[in-house]
Amino acid sequence: MMSTILTLIIMGILFQGVMAVVDSVLETVNVNAMLKSIPVLGTNLNLVWAYLFVMISQVNDGGGLLGYGVSTELLSLQRFGMDLATAIVILAFIPIKDAAISALGKGIGGRA
Repeated sequence: MMSTILTLIIMGILFQGVMAVVDSVLETVNVNAMLKSIPVLGTNLNLVWAYLFVMISQVNDGGGLLGYGVSTELLSLQRFGMDLATAIVILAFIPIKDAAISALGKGIGGRA
């Protein structure tokens, strides 16, 4: 269980790093504003990028959430549902990662 949580935190860190590069490139070629202005896609752009991140990295090839055998199939959509659910979970773990790093920093830095 702890390895799954740690893996999701690491995936959140990796996703944020990849998104920093993607946003920078899209901003350089002036495409970022155009993508965000598309009515339904623009508001859910992070989910689209997270889904593509999960598909490209093939984290669900082990048969479940990051290969640990946990079923993440969403709405009985087979592989698409698994990848979409994993993308949602990675996005959900970004604030958890931030809170964990903040708590670690306060715990280590608070005792001097």
